[in-house]
Amino acid sequence: MFTFTLIDFNMTPMQIAGNILTLIGMSFFFISSFLKKKRDIVLTQTGNHAISLIGQCLLGQVSGAVQDGVSVIRNIFIVCNKNNKYWNIFFIVLGVVLGTILNVVLQLDSPMMIALGFLPVFAAFQYSIIILLPNVKVPWIKASMACSCVCWTVYGLFLKNYSMALTNSIIFIATIIALIQYFVGKNKASTVDEEQPSEE
Repeated sequence: MFTFTLIDFNMTPMQIAGNILTLIGMSFFFISSFLKKKRDIVLTQTGNHAISLIGQCLLGQVSGAVQDGVSVIRNIFIVCNKNNKYWNIFFIVLGVVLGTILNVVLQLDSPMMIALGFLPVFAAFQYSIIILLPNVKVPWIKASMACSCVCWTVYGLFLKNYSMALTNSIIFIATIIALIQYFVGKNKASTVDEEQPSEE
């Protein structure tokens, strides 16, 4: 039977371990944001996905673990310079198909868990599609990141992955602030251009 409490500190040792591993994994993600070289960023984020994968397995986060597993393989292709548009599409489809199948098959006894399991599948899918679009604008990427963070936060809360929920909430807030700053800056630039006297 599925039960939900917003914050339940009565966790099993496995759930505690899963939270610790997820927190360590997310710390790799934060570290990657300060790196300059693409290879270093990808390698660090691969560490995030690999550690988070183990943490999510301990917490029973089936579809989330699948998305991290696919990300690990995809990043290895990127590091080895084997990645291209077709492989990108393949990994997107692989994440959706595997995430959906395992989510449904392994959780047939809990419709609520199946419904929750589609959150990370959708989060990874929509963000991957946005990134692949040619000449995609910054606001769309930021909005996609925010959407992804909401999905992962809800998913983490319901499955007692509080480390995931907390870190994604922080990323969501930072993304929204960045979006606001982007539009405020753009509006100021437009106002300045309009106020400039035209040359006759």
